[in-house]
Amino acid sequence: MDSTIWLYIALAIFVVGLIIAIVGVVMLISGMKEPVKKMKGSANNLKERVDKLNLEVSTLSHTANELKEDVQIKSEKVGVLVDAAKGTMNSVVDLNASVRAITGGIASRVDHDKRSIAEVNQYSNTAIGFVNFIKNRTSSETVNTTYTPTSAADENQLPKNY
Repeated sequence: MDSTIWLYIALAIFVVGLIIAIVGVVMLISGMKEPVKKMKGSANNLKERVDKLNLEVSTLSHTANELKEDVQIKSEKVGVLVDAAKGTMNSVVDLNASVRAITGGIASRVDHDKRSIAEVNQYSNTAIGFVNFIKNRTSSETVNTTYTPTSAADENQLPKNY
């Protein structure tokens, strides 16, 4: 056999091996097509889920920031309200003290006025009695009369603690 024949046989074996290799690669690629499609679909599905999660996280973050700002604003308003309530309480205490002072002053003046009225009535009755005593003495010198006031001060006009 000639070396050229061996060369052709070797070339034919090489070509057949190459064809078998190509067919094997084609079969491998075509067999991998379906799993790759499934993996691609799973990857797309996973990407959609991640996008939805990112959107939800950003929405929750935005809502949390809004809630934080709202709580801060309401906290400031409550602080102002508490300060106003403390101020109102102080004003009520001051007003109560002022009312007590005024009421005490009025009560002492009323007591003083009652005493003054009772004293004026007593002095008036004494003066009238004294005038009547002098009249009676001059008109009847024979009758021995003693001084007695005509009327005492009314008990209603005297203060209760007098």
